[in-house]
Amino acid sequence: MTGDERQQAVIARAADVLPRDERVLGVYLIGSYATGAADQFSDVDLHLVVTDDSLQWFGEHWDDVLRELTGPTVLTDEVPGLIGGLGITPDWLHVDLFVHPLASFERDQYDGVRVLFDRDGTLFPDGDIVAKGGQPGEPYWPTPNVNLFFYFLGNLVTVLGRDERIVGNQGVGALRDQLVALMLAERGVRRTTGAKRLNALLSDEQRAALEAIPAAGTDPADIIAANQYICRQFITRGTALAKLTNNPWPAEFVDATLTHLRNHFQVDFA
Repeated sequence: MTGDERQQAVIARAADVLPRDERVLGVYLIGSYATGAADQFSDVDLHLVVTDDSLQWFGEHWDDVLRELTGPTVLTDEVPGLIGGLGITPDWLHVDLFVHPLASFERDQYDGVRVLFDRDGTLFPDGDIVAKGGQPGEPYWPTPNVNLFFYFLGNLVTVLGRDERIVGNQGVGALRDQLVALMLAERGVRRTTGAKRLNALLSDEQRAALEAIPAAGTDPADIIAANQYICRQFITRGTALAKLTNNPWPAEFVDATLTHLRNHFQVDFA
């Protein structure tokens, strides 16, 4: 599917209007509209490369540029640390617009690009970049996710010790996200799809394991049960992946965390 006519109209207008500004050196799409995976729910992820001396102007007026393409908006919100942000129209068309100065532009950071405009042909000399699409590859070791997992897990003592049940429920999602990252590493998938596309990146077995996570509301017993299930999945998969990729399993940190949990809750998590 190629999306709907509203999204296509924004893309066509971007290709027509933006090149008229001499400060704009390139216009391109990433995300679903770059990879051919767009549907009627897809965002339009539009990026510009501009002259270095015009960056300040675009930083102050990116939302005006966006509205020139979309028409009126009910929300524009800048993304911290970047030049640009998101826009939502009255009929809930979602368009992201980000601006990059020529001096720091890096074409190789993207997996999948559809080039709408390249003023002198040097930004994307080979044209569009075909996406690998998150296809399975060589398994790798996700060190930050492993460390975050056991850090989040250990904080369950503090959260439930303070009877912060809502935070405890949120923590289940945080642990699950690290488990998803570990599963992607198992398959050698370096995530390239949008945040709202995950099914195709996981195996049937992995999806079944995630879908079997016990439901957790705000009852501490349910929160603990969900944490136990996720922890056992993570340790089983993590130790196997560490061995497969010839990376050290953080045994001391893991053991300290499990002991901390057992001492407080009087149950085992592994």
